Amino acid sequence: MINRNIGQLIITFAFFYSSIICHFKALEFYNGQQLGLAIFLWVCATTSFLGALRFQIAKIIYKIMDLRKNGK
Repeated sequence: MINRNIGQLIITFAFFYSSIICHFKALEFYNGQQLGLAIFLWVCATTSFLGALRFQIAKIIYKIMDLRKNGK
């Protein structure tokens, strides 16, 4: 159980790290007038950031599903 939690923390950190790296690299491409690559890297940064928040997003979705289920 503890190994699973450590693994999840490492993966979450990797998602945050990659989102930061992609964002700053996208800024470099944007300043270098390469808008296509910048947009692509910002999409990658956004998806990495959302991947880091995957457990919180899942909790929100489950709460919404419970509210809809109990509301009907």
